Amino acid sequence: MALTYNPEIFSVPNLSQAKSIILTAESSTTDERWKTETPMLSALIAAHYKIGPDTVVLDYGCGIGRMAKELIARHGCRVIGVDISPSMRALSVEYVNSDSFFACPPAMLKLLIDGGLRVDLAISIWVLQHCLSPGTDIGYLRDALKPGGGLFVVNNIHRAVPTKEAGWASDGIDIKGTLARIFSLQSEQTLVSPDVPSTLSGSTFWAAFKKAERIS
Repeated sequence: MALTYNPEIFSVPNLSQAKSIILTAESSTTDERWKTETPMLSALIAAHYKIGPDTVVLDYGCGIGRMAKELIARHGCRVIGVDISPSMRALSVEYVNSDSFFACPPAMLKLLIDGGLRVDLAISIWVLQHCLSPGTDIGYLRDALKPGGGLFVVNNIHRAVPTKEAGWASDGIDIKGTLARIFSLQSEQTLVSPDVPSTLSGSTFWAAFKKAERIS
């Protein structure tokens, strides 16, 4: 049976429903995951990459700006959020509430890249597992990064693509393997409880990558 991609699952009317989609409760609660996971991931990112006021971060699949808000508060960096959901992007402006942040759709990111935009660091948190064409999205991440720039990813080991016919489905694409063929893997770890809810323990990972330096 052919499956139809269903992006409407990411269309949300308010912050509360947005949060419940961004961080599903699993065996915990959305609020508890938001409270504990956000600073934990921010600390992991900072442990692998130098971030300061001059750093430009690409938050790919930013949602309402959960990670952008945290990174701006911690480091004073500037963040470009990208998300396919118009409602998430609109809510992110309210949630992040910073002149150091704006959000746009992937098509606008491509336009910025074509115009010469290059960022220091890209993050993609619980996003690539859901993308319809992850090869295209990973290509945006590659093209947006400066030579030597970093990429930090958190993802399910297996894909979870939203479909109209079968809910969340896997198409078998190996996201981590695809990333490792394009970027240099610096560090990785399987996420286990209590860093993630027990229902996600052992089936998710974080990975820190680096884009190759330009060859002179």
